[in-house]
Amino acid sequence: MAVTATWSPGREARASMQFVGLIHHQAALVLSLDPDVLVLVPPRDPSDWPRFARLLREIRDSAEELRAFLESPAHTQRGGE
Repeated sequence: MAVTATWSPGREARASMQFVGLIHHQAALVLSLDPDVLVLVPPRDPSDWPRFARLLREIRDSAEELRAFLESPAHTQRGGE
């Protein structure tokens, strides 16, 4: 299933690693976007975990790039334009 979505997080947005599930507690990346929640869980097959770990590293690195851009003096002086 392919999904394309765009969110603009609210003021109380948070990201965390949590264990989710009622029966099988599964590690997940939880993005609480205020009010929406996005949960990324690893694939069921452990042989796919290295690719999922690569995706998580790409998310981490891309988030750092975006954070640096948003906090850069040139960007903040322009008022985010």
